[in-house]
Amino acid sequence: MVRSMVAAVAGLKSHQSKMDVIGNNIANVNTWGYKSFSYNFADSMYANSTNSTQGSARAGEAGGRNASQVGYGSTMSSITNEFGTGAPSPSSNPLDCMIDGTGFFLVGNMVNGSFTNVKDSGLYLSRVGIFRVDSNGYLVDDQRSYVYGYALQEGSGIPEVPATPASYEITDAPVTITDGGNGTWNVTIAGITVNTQQTTTEEMVKDWIAKVAGKTYTGGGTTGDNQTRFLNYNIGFVDWQGEFKMQATQPGDITIDLTITSKMSGADSSEGNLYQPGGTDSIFNVGVQGANAQMKTTEGQEREAGVRARYESELSALRIPIDPKTGMQYEIQSYKINEDGTIVGVDKENRTITIGKLALVIVENPNGLEKTDGYYYTIGANAGDVSATEANGGPAGVIMGGYLEMANVDLANEFSNMITCQRGFQANSKIITVTDEMLQELVSMKR
Repeated sequence: MVRSMVAAVAGLKSHQSKMDVIGNNIANVNTWGYKSFSYNFADSMYANSTNSTQGSARAGEAGGRNASQVGYGSTMSSITNEFGTGAPSPSSNPLDCMIDGTGFFLVGNMVNGSFTNVKDSGLYLSRVGIFRVDSNGYLVDDQRSYVYGYALQEGSGIPEVPATPASYEITDAPVTITDGGNGTWNVTIAGITVNTQQTTTEEMVKDWIAKVAGKTYTGGGTTGDNQTRFLNYNIGFVDWQGEFKMQATQPGDITIDLTITSKMSGADSSEGNLYQPGGTDSIFNVGVQGANAQMKTTEGQEREAGVRARYESELSALRIPIDPKTGMQYEIQSYKINEDGTIVGVDKENRTITIGKLALVIVENPNGLEKTDGYYYTIGANAGDVSATEANGGPAGVIMGGYLEMANVDLANEFSNMITCQRGFQANSKIITVTDEMLQELVSMKR
């Protein structure tokens, strides 16, 4: 009878442990990337009431006998992780992503330099792709861990530089209007004087633009003085775009801002009468008069072809690359993660910038991983071979950008297990009650 008590107590402990596992699964039903656990029972040790004996067929001998054993209840065999992929949940953050496969993200503190040995890196594995870019341009998760992958090779992944037109900018240049005689006016801007028969300030400036360009004015225009207005002139092969400031509070106190941009692009976009440095009629070489007046010349540039992205074979923390033109990181405005793990962004100049490629880690025995705080795993001694690879649609899977992986907890199954566990606990409790009653009867026999 004492054995039944021991077995019942062991059963209570085992069912309580299973209930702990079930409770943890249900508590994490809404935890991103959570993998449910399964509790497995095993019967406990046995005592032999009679030992087994071998039979003999000789005359006068007895036959064989099996051993008679009594168990001492149940115990835990193992608690295993179910690594099936959870359902995808859409996310509004384009840097959020999930793995549709068996791979893991590689994250952790900064590792100096690059490496290939994942096991000895001291980094964590994760199934949760809640990624952001920090103030230093590194890709990090919401636990402040750096995200590792394949960085760009130096000199690759450079976006195309489109051809740009030459331009000439005048700012705060005074507009001087004097009597030209015979009903005409002399209009001087940027040191260039044009005689005009126009009678309003605006028309005088328009005529100045047309005559300096040597062409006929064909578009744009505004009305009224004492206002700040925007002009768009199309004269010959150049575009005149400017902010027309007329501060006519006092006679002669009028300034103008003009940007003259070539319609053509490329290094030769400055060719022509207006854009020939040193030419007799070139306004590039005319000093702008006035205390606050400034002049700026921008030469046209030829198109520079982009360089296709190539990736390093070793792992490193992913970071926004450096623009070789400026020596600064690209100013990324939006992001996207492709199925192969490639992270691309669009900068403020609307250029597509390749940032790097996420690495996926393949683990030979996922149940050999050990869970830590949060959603990280460490590589246990029984994990087997651990290696990094690219997302390629194989066993490691592909990356789904704009999604997060939901927990793979099956609530219906968990509630069913909870009911059977509760009934098992009650049955073991009943054994203790019945054993107690039998002991009470034994004690009562003395009376």
